Amino acid sequence: GAQAVLEYQLFYRARYAEDAFASCQGVRLPATGGYAIATMCGRYGAQLCTAQRWLDFQGDKSNGLAPLQIRFHLLPNGSEPG
Repeated sequence: GAQAVLEYQLFYRARYAEDAFASCQGVRLPATGGYAIATMCGRYGAQLCTAQRWLDFQGDKSNGLAPLQIRFHLLPNGSEPG
């Protein structure tokens, strides 16, 4: 039978994820004036969004955007995956 990847895990340093999140946090959508992160964080919206919640939404295949399930793991800075 055919084989396919249906899910994978991705390990990020917490600082990298938080910096990437922070770089998107203040971006506004021209059409609405609202924050882009509000649409990129699912049920949490812009006010309750965190780096982990943002990544979790991006990797959730039930959001209609992710092609497969992606599990993001944030590692403490300076640690190695276990």
